[in-house]
Amino acid sequence: MTKTSPTTKWVMLSLSYLVLIACFIPYIGWTPSLLEISEELSLSASQAGLLASITALVGGIILPFAGVIGDKIGIKKIILVGLVAAIIGQFVFALAPDYGMLMLGRAISGLGVGLLFVGPYTMAINWFERERKSGIALGVMFTTDGIGSVFALYLFAIVLVAFGWRTGSTIGGVFLIVVLVIAALFLKDVPPAQADEAAQESDTSGRSAISWLFSRNVLVAAAFFIGEWGIFAVVAVWMPTILIEDAGWSTTAAGFFASCYVLAGVATSIIFGLISDSLGKRKNLILLAGLAMTLFMGALTVSIASGNYVFAAICLPLVGLGVYTGMPLALALATESVPGRMAGAVNGFVLGIGFIVGGFVYPYVMGLVKDSTGDYVLGFVGMVVATALLNLCFPFLAKDVRRAQPAEALAR
Repeated sequence: MTKTSPTTKWVMLSLSYLVLIACFIPYIGWTPSLLEISEELSLSASQAGLLASITALVGGIILPFAGVIGDKIGIKKIILVGLVAAIIGQFVFALAPDYGMLMLGRAISGLGVGLLFVGPYTMAINWFERERKSGIALGVMFTTDGIGSVFALYLFAIVLVAFGWRTGSTIGGVFLIVVLVIAALFLKDVPPAQADEAAQESDTSGRSAISWLFSRNVLVAAAFFIGEWGIFAVVAVWMPTILIEDAGWSTTAAGFFASCYVLAGVATSIIFGLISDSLGKRKNLILLAGLAMTLFMGALTVSIASGNYVFAAICLPLVGLGVYTGMPLALALATESVPGRMAGAVNGFVLGIGFIVGGFVYPYVMGLVKDSTGDYVLGFVGMVVATALLNLCFPFLAKDVRRAQPAEALAR
C-alpha cells in the first residue's frame, strides 16, 4: 500500500492554496476599478454587472466537466490549463478597446476561474481523504476566499490606483505567469495507487454516476453554494461601488471593507472544519451557519436601505462568519456521501451550479434593479429571501454520513 508523507500532503495543500489565491485576480481583482471602467467606456449598471456575470457563467459551465475530466487525466493538468486561460483573459481584458473585447476577456478569465476553483479544491480532498480529514483540508482551502479577496480587493486595488486599471491588470497577468511556473514545477497529483484505494473504498452500490450527483447531500450542498456564491458575487462586484458611489469612500477603503466579508470567515472555516471532523457530524453546524447568514443579510439590507453605510460595513464580516462556517462543511458532506472516485465530479457539480446561478444571476439582477429603481435595496431584499430558502431551509434535508475509517488511517 502506498504511504503518503504528511509533509508532502501539506506542501500540496500549500501550493493549491497559492493557486487559489492567485485565481482571485482574474475573478474579482478588477472590480474596485468598475466605476473607472464604466466611465471610460460609458457602461450602464446592467452592462457593468454583466462583466462579472459572464465570468461566473463561463466558469460555472466548465466546472462540472473540469471535475470529471480532472478525475481521469489528473488534477494538476486542469490547474495548469486554468492558469493559462486566466493569463490570456487577463491580458485581453487589459488591452480591450471596447465593451465587446472586455466581455471576451472576462469570458476567457471565466474559463480559467472555473478550472482554478475545481482543481485546487479537488487536489486538497484527494490528498487528505484517506485520513478522513477533508473537513480541515477544505476548511483551510476556503480561507482563500478571505485572503484572496483581501489580496484582490485591497492589495491589488492599490496597484490599480497607482498604475490605472489597464496597466494594473497587466501586472496581475505577470503575477499569474509566476504562479504558473511554480505550479508546473512543484505541484503533484496523488499517487495512482493511493487514488485507486480511495476510489474502491465503498463503491459497491451499483449506482450510476449521475444518480450520485443528484443524491440528497450533493443537492443540499449545491443549494448552499448558490446562496453563498450569489452573496459573494454581489459583495465583490457591487459593495465597493456602493461604498464609493453612495457613501463617498475611497477605492482602497471600499475594497478593504468589502473584503472583510470573507476575511472574517478565515477562523470559522478552519475551526468548524476541525470540530465537524471530530464530531463526525456536519448538518447542525450547516443549519447554524444558514441561520446566521439569513439574520445578518437582513441587517445588511436594513442598513443599506437606511443609508447607514458604517453599519453595513460592520454587517459584512458578520455575514461572512456564517458563510464560511457552512461552506466547507456542506462541500465536505457532499463529497463524503459519494464514492471517492467522484470527488472531482461532485466538486465540479456543486461549484458549477453555485457559479452559474449564484455568480451569474445575482450581480446581473442587481445591476438591472439599480437601472430600474435607482438604488439597490430591492435586490438585497431578494437576496435575504433567497438566503433563507437556500442556506437555511434546504439544509434541513441533509443527512449526516459517518464513513468507516480504514484500519491504516486509524493507525496513523
